[in-house]
Amino acid sequence: MDDFGVVHALPDHAYQAGKYVLPNDEEEQDRMDIQYHAIRLLFENKPFFAPIGEKPERIVDFGTGTGIWAMDVGDAYPNATVIGTDLSPIQPTFVCPNVQFEINDVTDIPWTYKPNSFDLVHTRIMNGFGIRNWTDFYRESYNALKPGGWVESQEFSLEVNTDDASLPPDSAITKWCDLLYEGALTGAGQKLRLTGDELRVAMEEAGFVDITIRNFKLPIGPWAADEKLRETGQYALLAMLEGLFGISVAIFTRFLGWEIGELEVLLALVRAEWRRRKVHTYWPLFVAYGRKPLVAQNTDGENY
Repeated sequence: MDDFGVVHALPDHAYQAGKYVLPNDEEEQDRMDIQYHAIRLLFENKPFFAPIGEKPERIVDFGTGTGIWAMDVGDAYPNATVIGTDLSPIQPTFVCPNVQFEINDVTDIPWTYKPNSFDLVHTRIMNGFGIRNWTDFYRESYNALKPGGWVESQEFSLEVNTDDASLPPDSAITKWCDLLYEGALTGAGQKLRLTGDELRVAMEEAGFVDITIRNFKLPIGPWAADEKLRETGQYALLAMLEGLFGISVAIFTRFLGWEIGELEVLLALVRAEWRRRKVHTYWPLFVAYGRKPLVAQNTDGENY
């Protein structure tokens, strides 16, 4: 573990250490893979929604984590080069020959990728934790994409919602969520709440057209009447229970001044509430995608 920083005995990222407030230990990697499965069920096995065509040549996934999305897309498009980038080299070594992984920081701009070279630029769950300025991200994506190429962001907002008032406003879950948001915003400048309309505006400012926003509800727990949503909720709940401490520890201790013991008491209450079948919570999750025009302009307004 010498190549990684450490936050309360949890490995941190070696590249840009301290910039990303989530750990990258095995527990966090398991959480990411479980979360991936929940979202895959919610999306009915679609890795993305942008209509990129049947023969893409180059695809890049920023914040690839364990690389599972990039590997699935590489399997689905064997003739495409799929690049997954992240701050940590935690991805598998043996993968399909068309899949490759790079250590990179999406916020290091300008990007070094060749202009007009990608068919799809993709992110998932990067808001705040990885991307703080969406306009900058979409401008870089615009330049990196081929004319007619697509950018897609699959993001959530740190707001635990319920449609039936089954979660009281004084719940431990609500307290945890609000404190996590406050700590990330005031301590690290990370805004963990977002709307699809905000992404639409940022895409428009970068020059994208044919922008679509699709809204989803990711259930937390097996409370839904629909069988597939119940399974989705089981995985989403497991991801939260597995990763709750890792998600919370840096923000609560670094930025809010909490002691570990205080945090563990709160998280025990949060876990207990989420295990109750009568608590019908979900994460708001949305997919935003847009197309670079066939006759495109660079960010200086010049046609190319």
